[in-house]
Amino acid sequence: MQHTDPIPGFNPNAGAPIPLSEAEQWTANYRNEPLTDAEKGGRKRINAYYFGNELLDKIQNQPGCVGLRFYMGISKSKEADSQDESQIMVVGVDKDGRDIVARTGQSGEDVYEEGIVGDSAGKCPPVCDTTSPLS
Repeated sequence: MQHTDPIPGFNPNAGAPIPLSEAEQWTANYRNEPLTDAEKGGRKRINAYYFGNELLDKIQNQPGCVGLRFYMGISKSKEADSQDESQIMVVGVDKDGRDIVARTGQSGEDVYEEGIVGDSAGKCPPVCDTTSPLS
C-alpha cells in the first residue's frame, strides 16, 4: 500500500455523541478496574487528559487535516526513584486516514515535513473536575 492509498475502512467522519449515562458507566468501569501490575508498582492511573484549544487548533489547521488520532504511550523514567508515566499524544489525520507526521514516502520524498505531535496534556489526577458526573 502506498502512502497515497486510502487506508481500507477509514471513515473521516468517525465519531458520534453518546448519552451521558453511557459515558458515566464507561468511566466508572475504567475507574473500578483492578490495578495493573505497573500501577501496583507505582505508576499513577490517569483517568482523563486535557488539551487546550491552542494546540488542537494548531494540529487541526494543518493542510489536509480532517480529524485527530490519539496515541497512548509510556514515558520510561531514567531516574531510579521515578516511575514510568502513561502519556497520550495527538496527531492530525488526512482524508485517507494517514497520520500527519513527518516521514519518508516510498519514493524517498518527504511527507508531512511539518507534522505536529501534541503532548504535555493536563492529567487527572491531579487536576480533575470533581463536580463532573464522569469523574
